[in-house]
Amino acid sequence: MCLPAAPVPDRRATQALLAVMLGALALRLWHLGARSLWTDEGSTWTAATAPLPRLIQLCAEKDASPPLYYLLTSIATRFGDGEAPLRFVSVIASLGLVWLTYRLARLWATPGVATLAAAITACSPFQLMYAQEARTYMTVACLLLWALYLFARAVVQGRPRAFLPYVLVSALALYAQSIAVLGIGVQAAFVVLEPGARRGFKRFVAAQLAALVLYLPWLFVTLRQSARLSESHWYATTPDAHGVFQVLRAVFVSPVPILTSGHGPSALGALLPHAVGFTLLFLIPALPLAAAANAMLRRGVGGRGARLAAYTLVLPLAAVFAVSFKVPLWIPRYFVFLTPALAVLLTLGLITLRPRALGVAWTALLLATALYACSLYDRHYTKEPWRDAVAEIARTSTPGRTAALVTFDVDPFRYYDRRLGDPIAAFASNYTAAQLDDMTRWSRERTRDFDEVWVVIRSPNSPVRREVARRAEAAAAEGRRLIERKFMDSSAGPLRLARFRRAAGDTSATR
Repeated sequence: MCLPAAPVPDRRATQALLAVMLGALALRLWHLGARSLWTDEGSTWTAATAPLPRLIQLCAEKDASPPLYYLLTSIATRFGDGEAPLRFVSVIASLGLVWLTYRLARLWATPGVATLAAAITACSPFQLMYAQEARTYMTVACLLLWALYLFARAVVQGRPRAFLPYVLVSALALYAQSIAVLGIGVQAAFVVLEPGARRGFKRFVAAQLAALVLYLPWLFVTLRQSARLSESHWYATTPDAHGVFQVLRAVFVSPVPILTSGHGPSALGALLPHAVGFTLLFLIPALPLAAAANAMLRRGVGGRGARLAAYTLVLPLAAVFAVSFKVPLWIPRYFVFLTPALAVLLTLGLITLRPRALGVAWTALLLATALYACSLYDRHYTKEPWRDAVAEIARTSTPGRTAALVTFDVDPFRYYDRRLGDPIAAFASNYTAAQLDDMTRWSRERTRDFDEVWVVIRSPNSPVRREVARRAEAAAAEGRRLIERKFMDSSAGPLRLARFRRAAGDTSATR
């Protein structure tokens, strides 16, 4: 008697997933080191290249992020000193996010459906932006999705053993970035509100307590940092209509405008009237999301999985929006971990569109729009031009006789300054309101012996920052005169340069 043949893996599905992963890797490596480091990436470099005790101190006192990401980046920087190695941890985490999107969808969907969800995540311009940024957000997004996958195995599929690795991954997510609490909150709401998941409530609570014990060494630092959270988000405002639109556009469509680029309409914007283009961009995600409602109404594992994706997409947006009226936190980067849930829901909607040709066409339209947005990001989105600012000062200044006062954000300046044959003496002017009275005296003392002083100012859009900028310029102007101002703009924010020079033969300021 012949035994039944063992199931043979679908070779085409495997090949399709491999193609998605290779495409995601190519997209993320393309021009990885082309953009200048921006301000916060400079802080990453400072922490990642510091000795371990100093790294921990910087995370606790300055960066307001736990140390895991910086420890990983410190390993990556051993393979190179450029911008690309500094951002490589985010690339790897982003690839992990694409793979985990497939694994999450595969818990209740066919390989083809799961591969399409992974492809949507791979092509997301929102994901590409943070995959090419040396910050913690992609790492915590990957770990949060991994924890969500293990949670789904334990609660949705009824496999409680998955709670064991879930504890470790959840603790690692907390050590990557404190926004991990948003993912934990989603899971808690699902366990409480979803009837089929309540039987796992006790195990879930026990797992959270175990993860908290693992996080305990950093918990008190986090609590201390949360007390001054509003100070670290001085640039964020209470959500208004424009702010809400920008975040939702980033999450659901693209973090960069699609109908415009640079200083005018994009190629797509030139082809379509604005109202038509705006409506189309709204419908591209809205139609499949509306169609996915049927999947959320189903019973069984498939329905619970679809509802878990909906919880993951909606609840963090609602929670942060509500909190932002007290502590402004309505910023796109806090939602980078939502893309896989969105991809799963979009896929579930696309496969239910009828006639089938509509679903195929809409899938192609969605992926083409995402790739077009990725191309716009690659061509037009620029980081704060610290590289150009340092190069300009070095090109036009006398070596050894020039100093730079950098208001608040000296880390990226020093990153590029150290590469110069004759580095510029760079001093940070990062004072709190209580220290402003010492500002002019300190800056004057540090720059006294230099004939030329540049003042580099980033985003002076708060009262304290404007006052620091004013006093830095006042210090630079003592014994010198202003000879030029430069304005270097970018998508991530401008840099303003002011150049002060002592008159030839005037040595009175150094006496």
